[in-house]
Amino acid sequence: MRRFARTAAGLMLCAAAWGCSAAIDPAAIADAQTAARVKTALVNDPALGGRAIEVRVALGVVTLSGRVGTQDEADRALALARSVTGVSEVRSLLQIGVTDAPASDAPTPASLDLVDELRELEPNPTLLAVGGAMGFSAPRSGGLLTRFTISPLIRLGSGQGFGPTLGFGWFQADLRSAGTREQVLSRVHVKPVMAGVSYTFAGDRVSASPSIVGGVAFNSLTVTETGAAAGVPVEVDNSFVWRPGVSIWMDMGRRLALNVSAGYAVTRLRITILEDGRLVKQATRGDTTIVHAGIAYRLF
Repeated sequence: MRRFARTAAGLMLCAAAWGCSAAIDPAAIADAQTAARVKTALVNDPALGGRAIEVRVALGVVTLSGRVGTQDEADRALALARSVTGVSEVRSLLQIGVTDAPASDAPTPASLDLVDELRELEPNPTLLAVGGAMGFSAPRSGGLLTRFTISPLIRLGSGQGFGPTLGFGWFQADLRSAGTREQVLSRVHVKPVMAGVSYTFAGDRVSASPSIVGGVAFNSLTVTETGAAAGVPVEVDNSFVWRPGVSIWMDMGRRLALNVSAGYAVTRLRITILEDGRLVKQATRGDTTIVHAGIAYRLF
Protein backbone atom coordinates (compact mmCIF):
# COMPACT_ATOMS: atom_id res chain seq x y z
CA MET A 1 0.00 0.00 0.00
CA ARG A 2 2.88 2.37 0.77
CA ARG A 3 4.39 1.58 -2.63
CA PHE A 4 1.24 2.64 -4.42
CA ALA A 5 0.96 5.71 -2.24
CA ARG A 6 4.48 6.76 -3.26
CA THR A 7 3.63 6.07 -6.91
CA ALA A 8 0.50 8.17 -6.69
CA ALA A 9 2.42 10.96 -5.00
CA GLY A 10 5.02 10.90 -7.76
CA LEU A 11 2.37 11.03 -10.42
CA MET A 12 0.76 14.02 -8.76
CA LEU A 13 4.08 15.83 -8.64
CA CYS A 14 4.66 15.06 -12.29
CA ALA A 15 1.22 16.31 -13.19
CA ALA A 16 1.97 19.54 -11.30
CA ALA A 17 5.15 20.04 -13.30
CA TRP A 18 4.36 20.67 -16.98
CA GLY A 19 7.72 19.40 -18.18
CA CYS A 20 7.17 15.99 -16.59
CA SER A 21 3.97 15.30 -18.54
CA ALA A 22 5.90 15.39 -21.77
CA ALA A 23 8.29 12.69 -20.53
CA ILE A 24 5.69 10.18 -19.26
CA ASP A 25 3.23 8.26 -21.41
CA PRO A 26 -0.35 9.14 -20.37
CA ALA A 27 -1.30 5.46 -20.80
CA ALA A 28 1.33 4.47 -18.22
CA ILE A 29 -0.06 7.01 -15.80
CA ALA A 30 -3.55 5.60 -16.29
CA ASP A 31 -2.33 2.01 -15.76
CA ALA A 32 -0.55 3.03 -12.53
CA GLN A 33 -3.68 4.68 -11.25
CA THR A 34 -5.72 1.59 -12.16
CA ALA A 35 -3.25 -0.70 -10.40
CA ALA A 36 -3.45 1.44 -7.28
CA ARG A 37 -7.26 1.23 -7.25
CA VAL A 38 -7.24 -2.57 -7.78
CA LYS A 39 -4.69 -3.11 -5.03
CA THR A 40 -6.66 -0.91 -2.66
CA ALA A 41 -9.82 -2.92 -3.35
CA LEU A 42 -8.03 -6.21 -2.66
CA VAL A 43 -6.34 -4.99 0.55
CA ASN A 44 -9.59 -3.60 1.95
CA ASP A 45 -11.51 -6.82 1.31
CA PRO A 46 -11.99 -8.84 4.57
CA ALA A 47 -11.32 -12.19 2.88
CA LEU A 48 -8.38 -11.14 0.71
CA GLY A 49 -6.66 -8.49 2.81
CA GLY A 50 -4.15 -10.97 4.21
CA ARG A 51 -3.24 -12.56 0.86
CA ALA A 52 -0.08 -11.60 -1.03
CA ILE A 53 -1.61 -10.76 -4.43
CA GLU A 54 0.49 -8.90 -6.99
CA VAL A 55 -1.25 -6.52 -9.46
CA ARG A 56 0.14 -5.59 -12.89
CA VAL A 57 -1.72 -3.39 -15.42
CA ALA A 58 -0.87 -2.88 -19.09
CA LEU A 59 -3.22 -0.83 -21.26
CA GLY A 60 -6.12 -1.56 -18.94
CA VAL A 61 -5.48 -5.31 -18.79
CA VAL A 62 -5.01 -6.44 -15.15
CA THR A 63 -2.94 -9.53 -14.29
CA LEU A 64 -3.24 -10.97 -10.79
CA SER A 65 -0.55 -13.31 -9.42
CA GLY A 66 0.28 -14.79 -6.04
CA ARG A 67 -1.38 -17.39 -3.85
CA VAL A 68 -4.86 -17.64 -2.35
CA GLY A 69 -6.46 -20.21 -0.11
CA THR A 70 -9.44 -21.40 -2.15
CA GLN A 71 -11.02 -21.13 -5.58
CA ASP A 72 -13.70 -18.90 -4.07
CA GLU A 73 -11.00 -16.45 -3.01
CA ALA A 74 -9.52 -16.50 -6.52
CA ASP A 75 -12.94 -15.81 -8.07
CA ARG A 76 -13.54 -12.99 -5.58
CA ALA A 77 -10.21 -11.39 -6.43
CA LEU A 78 -11.06 -11.47 -10.16
CA ALA A 79 -14.51 -9.99 -9.53
CA LEU A 80 -13.08 -7.14 -7.41
CA ALA A 81 -10.52 -6.33 -10.09
CA ARG A 82 -13.21 -6.26 -12.82
CA SER A 83 -15.30 -3.86 -10.78
CA VAL A 84 -12.56 -1.21 -10.69
CA THR A 85 -12.85 1.76 -13.09
CA GLY A 86 -10.38 1.63 -15.96
CA VAL A 87 -10.09 -2.16 -16.08
CA SER A 88 -10.79 -3.61 -19.50
CA GLU A 89 -9.80 -7.23 -18.84
CA VAL A 90 -8.60 -9.38 -15.92
CA ARG A 91 -6.22 -12.30 -16.25
CA SER A 92 -5.43 -14.72 -13.44
CA LEU A 93 -2.11 -16.31 -12.54
CA LEU A 94 -3.29 -17.04 -9.02
CA GLN A 95 -2.29 -20.29 -7.32
CA ILE A 96 -4.77 -22.14 -5.12
CA GLY A 97 -3.73 -23.46 -1.69
CA VAL A 98 -1.82 -21.74 1.11
CA THR A 99 1.25 -23.64 2.30
CA ASP A 100 2.13 -23.53 5.99
CA ALA A 101 5.66 -23.44 7.38
CA PRO A 102 7.31 -26.88 7.29
CA ALA A 103 7.00 -28.77 10.56
CA SER A 104 9.48 -31.52 9.78
CA ASP A 105 11.81 -30.30 12.51
CA ALA A 106 9.22 -30.77 15.26
CA PRO A 107 10.29 -33.56 17.59
CA THR A 108 8.18 -36.67 17.64
CA PRO A 109 7.03 -38.12 20.98
CA ALA A 110 9.46 -41.01 20.49
CA SER A 111 12.38 -38.63 20.03
CA LEU A 112 11.57 -36.52 23.09
CA ASP A 113 12.83 -39.23 25.44
CA LEU A 114 16.09 -39.40 23.49
CA VAL A 115 16.47 -35.61 23.65
CA ASP A 116 15.94 -35.70 27.41
CA GLU A 117 18.43 -38.57 27.70
CA LEU A 118 21.13 -36.65 25.86
CA ARG A 119 20.36 -33.45 27.77
CA GLU A 120 20.93 -35.33 31.01
CA LEU A 121 24.39 -36.30 29.79
CA GLU A 122 25.47 -32.81 28.85
CA PRO A 123 28.08 -31.24 31.08
CA ASN A 124 26.38 -29.64 34.02
CA PRO A 125 28.44 -27.63 36.53
CA THR A 126 25.80 -28.13 39.24
CA LEU A 127 25.83 -31.93 38.94
CA LEU A 128 26.02 -33.84 42.21
CA ALA A 129 26.34 -37.62 42.28
CA VAL A 130 27.10 -39.85 45.26
CA GLY A 131 28.11 -43.47 45.55
CA GLY A 132 30.78 -45.84 46.79
CA ALA A 133 34.10 -47.27 45.61
CA MET A 134 36.22 -50.31 46.39
CA GLY A 135 39.92 -50.79 45.85
CA PHE A 136 43.34 -51.40 47.30
CA SER A 137 45.78 -49.27 49.24
CA ALA A 138 49.52 -49.84 49.04
CA PRO A 139 51.42 -47.99 51.82
CA ARG A 140 55.03 -47.03 51.24
CA SER A 141 56.05 -47.72 54.85
CA GLY A 142 57.43 -51.17 55.59
CA GLY A 143 55.41 -51.27 58.81
CA LEU A 144 52.07 -50.98 56.96
CA LEU A 145 50.69 -53.75 54.75
CA THR A 146 48.38 -53.58 51.72
CA ARG A 147 44.71 -53.78 52.54
CA PHE A 148 41.38 -53.95 50.69
CA THR A 149 39.40 -50.76 51.30
CA ILE A 150 35.97 -49.15 50.79
CA SER A 151 35.46 -45.40 50.36
CA PRO A 152 32.60 -42.97 49.68
CA LEU A 153 32.45 -41.44 46.21
CA ILE A 154 31.22 -37.94 45.27
CA ARG A 155 31.09 -36.26 41.89
CA LEU A 156 30.76 -32.49 41.99
CA GLY A 157 30.29 -30.95 38.56
CA SER A 158 31.00 -32.44 35.14
CA GLY A 159 31.84 -29.48 32.97
CA GLN A 160 34.98 -28.76 30.97
CA GLY A 161 37.90 -26.91 32.58
CA PHE A 162 38.78 -25.95 36.13
CA GLY A 163 36.37 -26.52 38.98
CA PRO A 164 36.13 -27.40 42.67
CA THR A 165 36.30 -31.02 43.75
CA LEU A 166 35.91 -33.12 46.87
CA GLY A 167 38.07 -36.07 47.76
CA PHE A 168 37.78 -38.90 50.25
CA GLY A 169 40.08 -41.74 49.24
CA TRP A 170 39.64 -43.62 52.49
CA PHE A 171 42.04 -46.46 53.05
CA GLN A 172 43.15 -48.90 55.70
CA ALA A 173 46.34 -50.82 56.29
CA ASP A 174 47.56 -53.55 58.61
CA LEU A 175 50.21 -52.52 61.13
CA ARG A 176 52.70 -55.32 61.72
CA SER A 177 55.36 -55.77 64.33
CA ALA A 178 58.95 -54.95 63.45
CA GLY A 179 60.95 -57.64 61.70
CA THR A 180 58.05 -59.85 60.61
CA ARG A 181 55.19 -59.79 58.09
CA GLU A 182 53.09 -62.41 59.80
CA GLN A 183 52.30 -60.78 63.14
CA VAL A 184 49.66 -58.09 62.55
CA LEU A 185 49.24 -55.94 65.64
CA SER A 186 46.40 -53.67 64.52
CA ARG A 187 44.55 -52.18 61.58
CA VAL A 188 44.79 -48.46 60.86
CA HIS A 189 41.75 -46.74 59.32
CA VAL A 190 42.55 -43.44 57.56
CA LYS A 191 39.48 -41.43 56.54
CA PRO A 192 40.46 -38.17 54.81
CA VAL A 193 37.95 -35.42 54.04
CA MET A 194 39.56 -33.23 51.40
CA ALA A 195 38.73 -30.37 49.04
CA GLY A 196 40.66 -28.84 46.20
CA VAL A 197 40.69 -28.08 42.49
CA SER A 198 40.53 -30.23 39.37
CA TYR A 199 40.71 -29.76 35.63
CA THR A 200 38.26 -31.80 33.57
CA PHE A 201 38.81 -33.01 30.00
CA ALA A 202 35.27 -33.90 28.94
CA GLY A 203 34.16 -36.07 26.03
CA ASP A 204 30.70 -37.26 25.04
CA ARG A 205 30.36 -39.75 27.88
CA VAL A 206 33.87 -40.07 29.27
CA SER A 207 35.76 -37.43 31.22
CA ALA A 208 39.14 -37.36 32.95
CA SER A 209 39.96 -35.04 35.85
CA PRO A 210 43.44 -34.66 37.32
CA SER A 211 43.15 -33.00 40.72
CA ILE A 212 44.93 -32.03 43.89
CA VAL A 213 43.09 -31.99 47.22
CA GLY A 214 43.97 -31.60 50.85
CA GLY A 215 42.31 -31.78 54.26
CA VAL A 216 42.15 -33.67 57.53
CA ALA A 217 42.26 -37.44 57.95
CA PHE A 218 40.11 -38.75 60.80
CA ASN A 219 42.07 -41.79 61.86
CA SER A 220 41.20 -44.75 64.06
CA LEU A 221 42.74 -48.05 64.96
CA THR A 222 41.48 -51.58 65.58
CA VAL A 223 43.63 -53.86 67.74
CA THR A 224 43.80 -57.45 66.56
CA GLU A 225 43.76 -60.48 68.82
CA THR A 226 47.48 -60.93 68.19
CA GLY A 227 48.18 -57.37 69.20
CA ALA A 228 46.06 -57.67 72.34
CA ALA A 229 47.77 -60.89 73.32
CA ALA A 230 51.13 -59.23 72.88
CA GLY A 231 50.05 -56.52 75.28
CA VAL A 232 50.43 -53.71 72.73
CA PRO A 233 47.28 -51.49 72.72
CA VAL A 234 47.63 -48.75 70.11
CA GLU A 235 45.82 -45.54 69.15
CA VAL A 236 46.43 -43.10 66.30
CA ASP A 237 46.02 -39.33 66.06
CA ASN A 238 44.24 -37.45 63.30
CA SER A 239 46.55 -36.06 60.63
CA PHE A 240 46.80 -33.62 57.74
CA VAL A 241 46.70 -35.25 54.31
CA TRP A 242 47.02 -34.10 50.72
CA ARG A 243 46.62 -36.13 47.56
CA PRO A 244 47.33 -35.61 43.86
CA GLY A 245 45.33 -37.94 41.67
CA VAL A 246 43.26 -38.52 38.57
CA SER A 247 39.66 -39.65 38.21
CA ILE A 248 37.94 -41.06 35.11
CA TRP A 249 34.14 -40.98 34.82
CA MET A 250 32.05 -42.99 32.34
CA ASP A 251 28.39 -41.97 32.11
CA MET A 252 26.23 -45.07 31.75
CA GLY A 253 22.85 -43.37 31.45
CA ARG A 254 20.77 -40.56 32.84
CA ARG A 255 21.64 -41.28 36.46
CA LEU A 256 24.50 -43.75 36.80
CA ALA A 257 28.21 -43.24 36.22
CA LEU A 258 31.20 -45.52 36.70
CA ASN A 259 34.43 -44.22 38.19
CA VAL A 260 38.04 -45.34 38.23
CA SER A 261 40.49 -43.25 40.23
CA ALA A 262 44.08 -43.40 41.36
CA GLY A 263 45.96 -41.16 43.75
CA TYR A 264 48.87 -40.86 46.09
CA ALA A 265 47.93 -39.81 49.64
CA VAL A 266 50.66 -38.10 51.65
CA THR A 267 50.23 -38.09 55.43
CA ARG A 268 52.16 -38.72 58.66
CA LEU A 269 50.58 -40.99 61.24
CA ARG A 270 51.33 -40.50 64.94
CA ILE A 271 50.71 -43.84 66.60
CA THR A 272 50.70 -44.37 70.38
CA ILE A 273 52.37 -47.60 71.39
CA LEU A 274 52.57 -49.18 74.84
CA GLU A 275 56.18 -50.15 75.56
CA ASP A 276 57.28 -51.43 78.96
CA GLY A 277 54.31 -49.82 80.64
CA ARG A 278 54.87 -46.47 78.95
CA LEU A 279 52.84 -44.78 76.16
CA VAL A 280 55.19 -43.73 73.40
CA LYS A 281 54.32 -41.58 70.35
CA GLN A 282 55.79 -42.91 67.16
CA ALA A 283 55.65 -41.14 63.78
CA THR A 284 54.96 -43.44 60.87
CA ARG A 285 55.07 -42.55 57.21
CA GLY A 286 51.53 -43.14 55.96
CA ASP A 287 52.07 -42.28 52.27
CA THR A 288 49.83 -44.63 50.30
CA THR A 289 49.00 -45.35 46.68
CA ILE A 290 45.23 -45.77 46.34
CA VAL A 291 43.33 -47.29 43.40
CA HIS A 292 39.53 -47.32 43.49
CA ALA A 293 36.66 -48.31 41.21
CA GLY A 294 33.07 -47.45 42.01
CA ILE A 295 29.65 -46.27 40.89
CA ALA A 296 27.73 -43.08 41.64
CA TYR A 297 24.07 -42.09 41.34
CA ARG A 298 23.17 -38.62 40.14
CA LEU A 299 20.99 -36.69 42.60
CA PHE A 300 20.64 -33.50 40.54
